[in-house]
Amino acid sequence: GEVNIDILLSRTPSPEKQEYIVKPGDVLVVISRRLKTTPELIMRMNNLSGTMLHIGDRLLISHPEFAIAIQRKAKLVVLLDHGAFFKQYHVREEKLSPKQPAKVTTKVAETMAWRDGKRVGFGTKEFLGSTRWIRLGAPAYTLYSVADSAHPNLAQPPPPQGLGLAASDLEELSGLVNNRTPVTITD
Repeated sequence: GEVNIDILLSRTPSPEKQEYIVKPGDVLVVISRRLKTTPELIMRMNNLSGTMLHIGDRLLISHPEFAIAIQRKAKLVVLLDHGAFFKQYHVREEKLSPKQPAKVTTKVAETMAWRDGKRVGFGTKEFLGSTRWIRLGAPAYTLYSVADSAHPNLAQPPPPQGLGLAASDLEELSGLVNNRTPVTITD
């Protein structure tokens, strides 16, 4: 999985990456929506430190088709690209009601970032280093951050129900998915 992430985020051209030249009026969010990717992925692939673009900038854009498969018993969140394994993340904490349907099909409802108890938006200075959550369309399913070595102190308390992943894993995952990402949850 780490190799897949390294290849995706590298500046090395590959068949699944296209070059995009910034035109007048282009902004990161609009480019990402038009090209079916995420603004954070574009920033990470192109080593951008901010959302400011300049006319003529050459950006590498990737077109992954990510899906998430959550395996409750195995305590795994598996990221698939075009239906094939891409990377897996381990569930560190589980707060779900005892009765769960055997299979749930849903989508990512939204990715969220928190700083000092307030939601912060992508592109703001507070976004960097914020605590990430991914809220799914299925009730009671939020993927939330739990402290890890890179993020030992999380100011945002977890939601009442959901699945906790290492903060570094959720920071990575939240930059790869969007509200078109399908999610399947199974036992």
